[in-house]
Amino acid sequence: MNSKKMEEHPLRAAILTISNSRSFSDDTNGLLIQSALANYGHQVVDYQIVKDDKAEIERHLHEWVCSVDLVITSGGTGLAKRDVTIETVEPLFDKKIPAFQSMMTYFAYRRACGVQAMAYRTTAGIIHQCQVYCLPGLPSLIKIGMEKVILPEVFHLYSEIKK
Repeated sequence: MNSKKMEEHPLRAAILTISNSRSFSDDTNGLLIQSALANYGHQVVDYQIVKDDKAEIERHLHEWVCSVDLVITSGGTGLAKRDVTIETVEPLFDKKIPAFQSMMTYFAYRRACGVQAMAYRTTAGIIHQCQVYCLPGLPSLIKIGMEKVILPEVFHLYSEIKK
C-alpha cells in the first residue's frame, strides 16, 4: 500500500482489550495494537479495557462503529466458558470477512504456536461500514494479525466498503 496515501487519509481506529485481569498499566496487547496502527499512519481515537462481559463489549461496539473506521479487539476469544467475544460480536456483523479467520489460523499454525492454533479463535466483519477485527489475547498472534493480515489490507477493505 502506498504510504503517502495512508498519510493523506489515516483511518480512525478504536481498540478494545477484553480481559478479566488486565489494566491500563499492564495491557501490553492494547499498546501493541496502538503502536502498529500508529506505525501505519492511522489514528487511535479511543482505547478501553473491559471484562469478558457481553453487555460491555456490545456497548463499546455500538458507540464506536458509527464514529470510527476500524475497531480492533484483543482477548476473550478462547474456548473457556468466560470467553464471549466471538459470540458477542459475530451476531452484530452486517457482513463477515471469512478469510480473516482462515489466514489467522494459517499464520498462527505456521509462525506462532503450531497445532495449538486450534485454541485461538478469531473473527472479522463489517458493522455499519466499520471494520471490526477480533484477535486473541496472545501477543505473538496480535503481532501476526496486525502485521501480516490487518494492516496490509485495511485501507483496501475500507475503499471497498465505501463503494
